[in-house]
Amino acid sequence: MRTREYVLLLGAERFLRERAFSGAKEATGLPVWAATKDAVRDRNRTFDEMLSADPRDPDSLLAAIRARSTQGWHPRVIVPFDDWTVASANHVNRALGLTGLDTATVTNTRDKYAMKQALLAAGVRTPRSELVQSDEELLAAVERIGLPVVIKPYDFGGSVGVVLATTREEALRCLAESKAIVARHGVDYRIRGDKYLVEQYVDSDNEVSVEVLCGAGRAQALAVTEKYLSPPPWFAEVAHLVPSHRAGDRALTDLAERTCVALGIDRGISHVEIKFAADGTAWVIEAAARPAGDLVMDQVERAYSVSPYRLHVGSYLGADLLDVARDAVPGKSSAIAYLQAPPGRIQDIRAGKQLPPEVRSLSISANLGDLSQVTRNNLTLGEGFIELEWDRLFEEKTGLPIEVARKVADQIFVVGDAIGG
Repeated sequence: MRTREYVLLLGAERFLRERAFSGAKEATGLPVWAATKDAVRDRNRTFDEMLSADPRDPDSLLAAIRARSTQGWHPRVIVPFDDWTVASANHVNRALGLTGLDTATVTNTRDKYAMKQALLAAGVRTPRSELVQSDEELLAAVERIGLPVVIKPYDFGGSVGVVLATTREEALRCLAESKAIVARHGVDYRIRGDKYLVEQYVDSDNEVSVEVLCGAGRAQALAVTEKYLSPPPWFAEVAHLVPSHRAGDRALTDLAERTCVALGIDRGISHVEIKFAADGTAWVIEAAARPAGDLVMDQVERAYSVSPYRLHVGSYLGADLLDVARDAVPGKSSAIAYLQAPPGRIQDIRAGKQLPPEVRSLSISANLGDLSQVTRNNLTLGEGFIELEWDRLFEEKTGLPIEVARKVADQIFVVGDAIGG
């Protein structure tokens, strides 16, 4: 029987990651496969083939992979594209004798408390934190750390269950809210959600992410992304602009690179989130051993004319592409911003109106009768999104992504009373 190889991407079949396919094709030329629980009813036709397997469940993946191996198909490597598939991809790679992340690295990037300890041990500045389970432990941690504090699940992502508390009473309510969200979504995302992080709050809305290509003991920043957050007490990312005006800050990119090395990330694109305090001090909030979500990678590709997905997959295949990341130069600014209708019941959607010239694409996810609510996390990101583009680079932080998104949302959505509809 003729042996044939393919590359299996996990998490790339999800909405907003379509460019992962073309990046993988560019990196390898092999057939590019993905996985979903039911490849008959939920088939993504972008890919060359789909496995019927849960991409977050290594046992399910191994069974499907071995079944196809009897037909002569063998994976060259399994590549994760989101938080929920980092562990499963690593497990399957190891089980099949393929290359993957070190097990300690997976722990350090999925367990936020372990991450903090690894960063502190390497001398990387990160907010003080403690791990709690009960209300009593929470209040004791608040006493030691000092208010305000951020409360978050230690093994979730996407700002889900992340809330700011300014009083002891708020802290108790926030922990209960975070636990309720985990109870609602934990099974789907295969997280334990049994512990929560109480973290020192860096009081600032100046936040960036650094997209870093990692190698063995080395790392190279590719792009710096400006992040726009929903108002406190929540931390949803409602817009991203590439490149940030801080892209040339070598101290910043060096900090992000040292973060990846400290966590042992030795392949693929990593996503490092950094906040700047009022005095300009940079604090590493957290890092992930996978590319950014929310179409950030598409904006990087558009601004830099380099596919970060190609670099991510190529790195997993063993190619040394750090020079490509180092030499990438932005030629324009590109952004994604989520559309937020005013709170209330959506009565009309007027999508045919003239859009501002910087709008490159528009996607509306809301329907008539939907209830628009304040964005709290990345599971509830408004009523759609727009992609924006400017043929210039910004020298300071601009509010344009938010301003244009608000203007477009106001002209598209007609909202009535939240109760009466």
